[in-house]
Amino acid sequence: MIYYFSGTGNSKWIAEELARRTNDEVQSIASLVKDGPVSVFANCGATIGIVFPIYAWGAPLIVERFCKSITIGEGVYAYAVASCGDDAGYAMRRLKKRFAFQSAWSVAMPNNYILGFDTDGAELEEKKIRAARVKVEQIASSILAHEHVYDVHEVKGAFAKTAFIRPMFNAFARSTRSFVADENCNGCGLCERICPIGAIQMQNGKPVWVRSSCTQCLGCINRCPQRAIQYGEGTKKRDRYYFHIEQ
Repeated sequence: MIYYFSGTGNSKWIAEELARRTNDEVQSIASLVKDGPVSVFANCGATIGIVFPIYAWGAPLIVERFCKSITIGEGVYAYAVASCGDDAGYAMRRLKKRFAFQSAWSVAMPNNYILGFDTDGAELEEKKIRAARVKVEQIASSILAHEHVYDVHEVKGAFAKTAFIRPMFNAFARSTRSFVADENCNGCGLCERICPIGAIQMQNGKPVWVRSSCTQCLGCINRCPQRAIQYGEGTKKRDRYYFHIEQ
C-alpha cells in the first residue's frame, strides 16, 4: 500500500504513478485520518510506501503523526518519497525516526508555495515534470527490486534548515488569519471539500477559516476555480499551480 498526502497534486501524482508501475494501491492519509487517529500494520512480506510534499524542509505534521501510527513487521520493505521544489533538507532523516524505511527518494516538482514566491513558470514546470516522469520510473524499478537506496537532495545547510526553520514554520507560518475569499468567490465550496483538516467551512455562501492554523498545503488557494482566495495582499498577482494529469 502507498499512503500519500497532497495539497496541489504533486505527491498524489507520484503515488499513483508508483502504484501503477508496481501494481500497488494508494490511500490518502488525509481521508484515512479525517475521523481520528488510526493504526496501520504492515505484515511480513508486505511493501509499504509514504509519499508526501516537503514543507519548510520537513514532512507535514499530518504525515509525521500518521507515520507514528504505523507498525512495520519483519521482512517488510518500506520506502518514502518526497516531492519538493528543490531540496528536502533533513526531512527524510527526521522522518526515519518515525517510519523505519529502507529506501528514500526526493523528486523535484513545480513550486506551489505562492505565499512566499510566484510559481515556477510554464517552461520550468514542464522541465521538472519531464524529469520527474523519468525519476518515478527509476524509483518504481528500485521498489520492485527491493533495493536499498537513499537518493534525497540535501544541500549545504540542510540540517540547519530542518532543525531551525521548520520549527518556526510550524509555530508561526501556519496561521489561517490572512486567508480571505474576495469578491470573485462564487460559493462553489471546493475549498471546504478539499481541506484535509476541515479548517474551512462555508458560511453564508463564502468560505470561513474556522481553525487558527492549518497544514499550509495550499490546496484551497491554488485550486480555487475563480482565483478568489488570497493570503493577504501578496498573492493577488501570483499565478496558481495544480498538477493536472494532462501535463
